[in-house]
Amino acid sequence: MARKSAFSSEYSWFKGNLHSHSTRSDGKLDPPQVVELYRSNGWDFIAFTEHEFYSYWQELSSDDFLVLPGIEMGLDIPKFGRCHHLLGIHKSGNGAKHLVKAPPAEKDGMAGAQEEIYRLGKEGYLTIYCHPLWSRVEWEDISELRGFTAIEIYNHSSEMENHSGLHLDHWDSFLRRGIKVWGVATDDSHHWMEDYCGGWIMVNAPQLTVADLTEALVAGRFYSSTGPTITDFGLDGDEVYIECSPAKAIHIVTYEPWGRSFYAEPGKSISSAVHRVRGNEIFVRAEVVDSNGKTAWTNPIFLDKKA
Repeated sequence: MARKSAFSSEYSWFKGNLHSHSTRSDGKLDPPQVVELYRSNGWDFIAFTEHEFYSYWQELSSDDFLVLPGIEMGLDIPKFGRCHHLLGIHKSGNGAKHLVKAPPAEKDGMAGAQEEIYRLGKEGYLTIYCHPLWSRVEWEDISELRGFTAIEIYNHSSEMENHSGLHLDHWDSFLRRGIKVWGVATDDSHHWMEDYCGGWIMVNAPQLTVADLTEALVAGRFYSSTGPTITDFGLDGDEVYIECSPAKAIHIVTYEPWGRSFYAEPGKSISSAVHRVRGNEIFVRAEVVDSNGKTAWTNPIFLDKKA
């Protein structure tokens, strides 16, 4: 069986943030300042996701930097301190709303979140479930949600605010049930503290366009990171392989059989790993941890044909 990569060698890599705020909602910087900050730090794209407010700052895009149309919707859960937040990223830009307030959700709880996913989908937006740990949601609050593209597995602002930025358990709860949900790292930057340029995705796409980036998002052709670089990930026969920047650890995560962890010797690093799968795993994904404790996450490859 030929080696099958999760990425295309014919495509380019684009670095971006899918979750950011400006003075149009509760952010400190205005949209041009946000764009300049990310461009000057080497980002290729961002999405403005203002609270309950559509925006599409096309005029701030350039040949080497893209602004995606987006929104963030929030609704309550009838339990103290819990809420649902959803990002919407328009998949083409054609017909995307700008400076328009979104209608309030008609329901709360999981039923309301599901209706928002459907509503945004009808308007041409893919949806991403936001910061579940920060929102204090349990599996019972999200277990029946379907039709969304990804879930935030790392939210930098939540991590900076109160150490609630890592959301792997919520992600794996979907994956273990064979539900295809990708994982994204974001900033959720508001710029009242250093909550920017800390979590990002690297998208493998033909060109820097709204359509190409969102097609890759839907297909899962990207990885998330707070530091390390992943150069390849995939299957070679009955082995899963990963190639990456120098790391102190690489974790191959599978379910239900256990995966495997690989560690560098003291004072050294590793930049690849290979693990033989049994064939009855539902999924396999990988995590790369560098010497500073920064992490990169691949999306899962589903091995169970029923998933």
